[in-house]
Amino acid sequence: MSKFELQMPVEHAVLFLSDPSVDETVPEDTSASAVTATGDCICFWVQSDVDGPSDVTVSDQPCDRGGIECFTGELLTPQRIVTLSTSRGFAYLNVPVRDESTEVRIWMSDAAQPEWAWVKLPIGI
Repeated sequence: MSKFELQMPVEHAVLFLSDPSVDETVPEDTSASAVTATGDCICFWVQSDVDGPSDVTVSDQPCDRGGIECFTGELLTPQRIVTLSTSRGFAYLNVPVRDESTEVRIWMSDAAQPEWAWVKLPIGI
């Protein structure tokens, strides 16, 4: 089991998952819902830094905190890496994954104002 727990201030209250080798296509309207996605970029909302740090868990296990499952989908990962980054391009975490297409599931404490988010993906070392 692999699990990364981060607490970080997020200025624009939005985080991105993508393969760093890809010039990702960000969803056109990232505010359309709690999670929006294209084939090579997943965008999800978190708590704004004015409300405190965001609590994000990245694991190869399903969420054990309850919450709402907000997303299940595939992410293109040709280099077999998933990066968790901000809208300014700052990478908080690089995680190796097993395949060139990665199943991602995301849970949140709340779909409108999440205090935490949990990202499940097949971490491969």
